[in-house]
Amino acid sequence: MTRRDWMTTVGLTALTSASAAASAPVRCTILDHLGEPVPVDALARFHVCDLLLRPSPSAPQFSPGHVVFDAPDGPFRIAVPLRVPGFGHVFVYADKRGAGYTRATLANTGDLLLNYEFAADRLSTVRALADACRKLGVVVPAATERRIVASSELLRKADSFRLDLPGCARASMESLRESLWAGEELVHERAKHRIARQAQRPGFLFGCNAFDFADGPNWYREQYSALFNYATIPYYRGMVEAQRGHLDYSRAEGIIKALQGTSILVKGHPLIFLVATDTPAWLKNLPFAETKALCLAHVRESIRRFRSRVHVWDVINEAHVQPDEGMEGFTCVQNVELTVAALEVAREMDPTCYRLVNNTGTWTDYYMGRKPKPWQQSVYDYLTMMKRAGAQYEAIGLQYYHSGRDMLEFERNLETFGSFGKPVHLTEL
Repeated sequence: MTRRDWMTTVGLTALTSASAAASAPVRCTILDHLGEPVPVDALARFHVCDLLLRPSPSAPQFSPGHVVFDAPDGPFRIAVPLRVPGFGHVFVYADKRGAGYTRATLANTGDLLLNYEFAADRLSTVRALADACRKLGVVVPAATERRIVASSELLRKADSFRLDLPGCARASMESLRESLWAGEELVHERAKHRIARQAQRPGFLFGCNAFDFADGPNWYREQYSALFNYATIPYYRGMVEAQRGHLDYSRAEGIIKALQGTSILVKGHPLIFLVATDTPAWLKNLPFAETKALCLAHVRESIRRFRSRVHVWDVINEAHVQPDEGMEGFTCVQNVELTVAALEVAREMDPTCYRLVNNTGTWTDYYMGRKPKPWQQSVYDYLTMMKRAGAQYEAIGLQYYHSGRDMLEFERNLETFGSFGKPVHLTEL
C-alpha cells in the first residue's frame, strides 16, 4: 500500500466512523424523583419536536428507565410528562439550553440522563426569562429570585452526583421543581406588568359555550350573563341535518332568542367539522369533491339564515388533524383547499362576518407523536399552507386540550403563532 492509499483509507475510515456516530440512535435514561426507573407505561407520550414544538414522527423503544430513538433532521427538543413532587405531573423538556439537540451534538455523548437535562434546560430558560423581565421593568418577586437560587444550588448538587445516576436524578428533580415554579411566577408577573400598562379594551371578548342557555335553569342564565360577553352556539352538521335535506336549526334559534336583551355577542360553531361523532351518516366517507360541495352548501345556508344575528363563525374546525377515528380523512392539501373555499363562501354570504379557523391540540404530540395519519399535520404547518394558498380570514382559534404543560410552556406555545399576524382566540380549554 502506498502512503497515498494509506491516507485515503484512514480518511475514509474516519468519515465512516463520524457518519455512523452521527446516525447512531439516541439513548436516554429517565428516572423518577426517587431515582427509580420510570415504568414503560409512563412514557407513552414521550416525543421529540423541533423548536417550533412540531412533533417529529418517531418509533422510540422503551424499557424501564430507558428510551432509544433515532434523531430527526435539524435541532430538536425531547419531551415527556413526569411527576415532579411539589409541582405536579407535567411535560418537561430538554433542548440543550435552548439551542436544540442535533445528531452531531449527540454523536459522542453516550446516554443522556434526561432528569439532569430537564433541570438544566429549565433553569437556563428561567434565567433568560428573568433577565427579559427585568429589561421590561418587571419587578421579579424576592420569592421567585430565591427559587432560582435554590434551583441553581440543587443543580450543582446534581452535578456532584454525575457518577451516581439515582442521586443525580433526585437532586435534578428537586432543582426542576423550583425552576418550574419560578417559570410560572415569572410568566404571571410579566403578564400583570403588560396588562397594567396597556389601555383598557372594552371590546375584549370573554365567553363560553352557551349550549344550555335556552333550556338551562334561570340561575345559569343569570350567572352566564353577569360573567360573559361572548357565547358560542352549536351548528354541528349532525345536529342540524341528521337526515339529508331536512334542516333543523332549532337549537341555535332557541339560544339566540334566549340571548335577546343581553349584550352578549354570539359565535356560531362549527360550520365544518368532519369528525365521526358530529358528521351525519349520509355525509361520511364520500369522495372529496362531493364532500367539499356539501360542506360549502352548509356554510352558505347557515350564514344566509343567520347573517343578521350571527357575525362571528368558527368556519372550519380541526381540519389539520381530523377525523381522529371512525372516518377516512383527506390529504393535507385537500383540507387546506376545503378551508380556503369555506372562508371564501362565508365572506360571499356575509361581507361583514368575522371568520375563525379553529385548531386543536396545538402541541400535536397527541396526534403526531408516533405515526400521523396522512391528513394530520401540526397547527403551524396547516396555517403555513393556508397562508401560501392565500387564505383570507380574521383570527386563529386555538384549543388547549391534551396539554399537561406549565404556564411557561403555554406562553412559549402561544408565541409560535405570532408570525402569522392574526389575532388569536383561545376557543376551547
